[in-house]
Amino acid sequence: MKKLHLFFIWGIILQINCQEQPKNQPNIILMMADDLGYNDLSCYRNQHKIISENPPTSQTPNIDDLAKNGMQFTDFYSGAAVCSPSRAALLTGRNATRSGIYNFIPNESPMHLKSEEITIAEMLKNHNYQTAHFGKWHLASENRKHPEPLDQGFDNAFWTYSNAEPSHKNPVNFIKNRNPLGKLNGYSSHLVVNEAIKWLEKNKAKSAPFFMNVWFHEPHLKVAAPDSLSIRHKYNKDYYGCIENMDVAVGKLMTYLKANGLLENTIIIFTSDNGSKFKGSNDPLRGQKTFQFEGGIRVPFIVQWKGNIPAGKISQEIGHFTDVLPTLASLTKTQLPKDIIIDGENIAHILLSNSKDKQRKEPLFFYRYFNDPICMVRLEDVVLLGYYQKPKERVAKYDEREEALFKPKEGEHKGAQWAFQIEHMNAIKNQELLYFEMYNVKNDVGQFTNIIKNHTKLFEKMKKIMLKKRIEMITEGGNWFENE
Repeated sequence: MKKLHLFFIWGIILQINCQEQPKNQPNIILMMADDLGYNDLSCYRNQHKIISENPPTSQTPNIDDLAKNGMQFTDFYSGAAVCSPSRAALLTGRNATRSGIYNFIPNESPMHLKSEEITIAEMLKNHNYQTAHFGKWHLASENRKHPEPLDQGFDNAFWTYSNAEPSHKNPVNFIKNRNPLGKLNGYSSHLVVNEAIKWLEKNKAKSAPFFMNVWFHEPHLKVAAPDSLSIRHKYNKDYYGCIENMDVAVGKLMTYLKANGLLENTIIIFTSDNGSKFKGSNDPLRGQKTFQFEGGIRVPFIVQWKGNIPAGKISQEIGHFTDVLPTLASLTKTQLPKDIIIDGENIAHILLSNSKDKQRKEPLFFYRYFNDPICMVRLEDVVLLGYYQKPKERVAKYDEREEALFKPKEGEHKGAQWAFQIEHMNAIKNQELLYFEMYNVKNDVGQFTNIIKNHTKLFEKMKKIMLKKRIEMITEGGNWFENE
């Protein structure tokens, strides 16, 4: 009821301002890979020296073409080091901790994207946009009657709660709107794109613009790819093969857009929800998925809008998933959601290259209770990491289970502490930041040299920001087990 009341008031405001709508509102396609590393795309791998003995060998010409014809960011951050909070931040423009999405959402969990949260789809739907979601969702738990895509502003949905099961090949867990489909033949990325194209074809006669999520399952485990692609690689064959298979699916969608005259007025974004688990896939960054080092949260981010965003430009400006909602609001002349805190910033001026004022007003903030470092703040070129336990020596690859702050008790299976539970919620309320490291990630992108001793005043300033934001956001995020 609360959400319906907010929409009623918001809809009246939008109707009053409808005369300000642009005549040619841009279409929007938001493509996102799952667990794709910073170094897994060939267009990113070409930007730095190869430092791994076994670097990724995936070739992604279609995604590379998006970068060639658009803007490629070097310093863009996902919403979190794991799936669900990252997706929540992207859709709402709000830090995931503020929304109470503290970790990935397992089955039978109370945690979910609340109905009160306003998504990009809801924002644009109230501005005459057609909306659709294709692919992974992971913002609700099965069997808990949580809001699904159709409840979060999407007119149409072809989706899964979480990963493609049993793998990317012939998945059995897709849902069409609210109807389970059973086993499907084909690879997830192509099934997703095929459905997206069908929806575009069905609605192409309509004059309204569209917003479309295309959220791939690739290359999250369990990976699968056609033999014709896997055989080209000497190691991690199916992993690199499924990245290339996803790239082929991206090419299929781009071909349709071009053939139907949609490229010129469509904003196309490609990114990943977090870093990869595979060694070498996040080079030259430190760490990987689940960890709030650069390799876990700095991701590929490419934006193409022909005739508006400069082609082939590489931007070193700092960006974050929460920036997407306010930026799209600006580019579409859409009213931002009222009476809620939006953590992201409008970076349209960076995309359109029409302003010299490019400094962020607010530092980036990350919190995840499960793996140290539990907090990260980035202020301009400097990153502060906050730890609950004393930092261990640096390693080439981190073991997410070994480094977890929650271990299975004697007799429990190895994943017993992995899912969100009341013990975790208690830790969120009581954890303290006891140890710190600080790095200049412009000069030291691999985070090798701790600079706290030489910058004590800056350290104190950033520490104060970190402590304040953590309390503020956890307070708003709330306790999922209070009413259980």
